[in-house]
Amino acid sequence: MNQHYVPRVYLKNFAEKKGSEYFVDVYDITKKKTFNTNITNICAERHLYTLDVDSKINGDVMAIEKMFAVGFEPAYQKVYDLLINDEIIHITNEQREEILGAILQLYTRNPRILKISIAHHTELIRKAYASAVKEGQKGVTYLDEDYSFQEWTEQAIVDHVQMLVTKDFKIGNIHRLIEVGTFHEFAKLEVRKNKGPSTYFTSDNPLVIEDKLTREAHPLDISVEFLIALNPQYLLRIYHDNQLDLNLIWRTPSGSADTATSNQTIYQQAERFIIGKTQSLTEYLQMEEALFKDNSIDAIMKIMRPIIDHIEKENRHDEYTLFLKKYLELYEQHDGLTQQEEQDFYAQYHASNQAWRRSRLT
Repeated sequence: MNQHYVPRVYLKNFAEKKGSEYFVDVYDITKKKTFNTNITNICAERHLYTLDVDSKINGDVMAIEKMFAVGFEPAYQKVYDLLINDEIIHITNEQREEILGAILQLYTRNPRILKISIAHHTELIRKAYASAVKEGQKGVTYLDEDYSFQEWTEQAIVDHVQMLVTKDFKIGNIHRLIEVGTFHEFAKLEVRKNKGPSTYFTSDNPLVIEDKLTREAHPLDISVEFLIALNPQYLLRIYHDNQLDLNLIWRTPSGSADTATSNQTIYQQAERFIIGKTQSLTEYLQMEEALFKDNSIDAIMKIMRPIIDHIEKENRHDEYTLFLKKYLELYEQHDGLTQQEEQDFYAQYHASNQAWRRSRLT
């Protein structure tokens, strides 16, 4: 049985409806080919959530799949309608909890985290096995289980642990969602609405996670941010900021450069498929060449102007904001920066950015 890890209730918002069916353009990153397909045919794996007989819930091996179909997916539609309604600014505690639950389940149910976990365990097992053999031991202990070399080969241990990790991925879905949701209970919500010609696309890993402080994003770090394109025009950002009110949806416009930056993160964290309109991907690839592969001061200042425009609307006067404004004004007034000004800018930029982000979290 094919089970969707990216639900159709989400995918249809990037699709074209033909009769009662929905079709999307898909770009295969591996094959570098684009094709159009029914949303029933993508982002699904056979028996991804089907439980083993010895771990079924209430006698039902399909309990997790039914939980998604009956519980979380209808909840997503309700949350989606709320998030793309420009008139809704103030929300209740209950609505905020519904948003977090409906969105974060797209992270905890995605097999990408299973693949990462299996790769991590496989690496540790192979290192432990090699070390034990080198030291002349008779076996190896991993995850509190003893594996005798007389009974277990290295690959057999890897396969056994993979089976355990996969079983935990299936039955642990609810626990993971509660854990991540509880940790980010007081996160802030920002909805960006695209005002330019560019549009958002999504992927087979729609809820992306990044940490601009540590660069090693972990879902249970307060410095992480979650991003998800809701449709070609809207994107949701979930993040922590001690300067913002809790029960508000912060609605901000998004220009072409900002949209391209978000699309870059989505593209980089896709497993294999980019989903949306072919035009969106084409525009992104063209803008990527101009914005992200050009590290000149001219390219940086071009990106910085819409950022400053957004910051000024918030009436911010922190050191980081003043630093950005200072160098942007110098650049615009003199049509460039001197060599010394460029050196000073690069030297201070990273430290100022990091300090500002930390100040918003503590």
